[in-house]
Amino acid sequence: MSADGSGTAGGATPVVLVTGGCSGIGRAVVEDFAAHGHRAVVLDQEDPREALPAGVAFVRGDVRSVRDNERAVAVALDRFGRLDVFVGNAGVHDAGARLRDLPAEQLAEAARQVLDVDVVGYLLGARAAADALERTGGCMVFTLSDASFLVSGNGAGVAYAAAKHAALGLVRHLAADLAPRIRVNAVAPGGVVTGLRAVDGSGPASRPVFGDPDPIVRTIRAYNPLGTVLEPEQLAPLYRFLASPRAAGMTGEVLRPDGGLSVR
Repeated sequence: MSADGSGTAGGATPVVLVTGGCSGIGRAVVEDFAAHGHRAVVLDQEDPREALPAGVAFVRGDVRSVRDNERAVAVALDRFGRLDVFVGNAGVHDAGARLRDLPAEQLAEAARQVLDVDVVGYLLGARAAADALERTGGCMVFTLSDASFLVSGNGAGVAYAAAKHAALGLVRHLAADLAPRIRVNAVAPGGVVTGLRAVDGSGPASRPVFGDPDPIVRTIRAYNPLGTVLEPEQLAPLYRFLASPRAAGMTGEVLRPDGGLSVR
């Protein structure tokens, strides 16, 4: 076990699989795990813009694909011999679209895109990883959102709020389903400016949700009680904590680094 408690009980080098690990929160999570002695596999649709850390394998694929999720797990097992942590993180946003902002057919397509990535992608990743995690007594950590709890004032549209509420239910169901061998927890950030991309039902996710960050940063600071805007690097240690033996008594739990939105 490493000095910070993030290693495995038998002393083997722990291995983590992160979806959407090439940018934003996912990239920060990968770099944090790698810096603390983990091997890692990244599953992402896009090639990394900058080289991934040493000891990190890259699999190009779509989280909506059963086969691509299974390929990523197979790479972890073939290259590193085990899988200890699955981090479900890949996601898309709906840019705050409300019920009547889009024509009905376009809204339906946008909702399908968001739900397929943010919910079905999590489910398929969990399914692909479960057997390997069962063997190591591993865990799952999912990226949720303040939109898993709140439905106004946070920039989430109807599809994104529905998806993140559904993902919260998924975390709770998996925690009960996979106990006692696999722990399942989540991190629900709020007010973190990343490169998350949005869909509007007219094509693939393309434009960044946050665009010009300055006015968004001001809005975030004004909205949350602590007046904070967190960086992805500040969130990453929370994932490592939930994956570590220090969180051995936790399953079905959600850490909420959201500047205090829950007390508004």
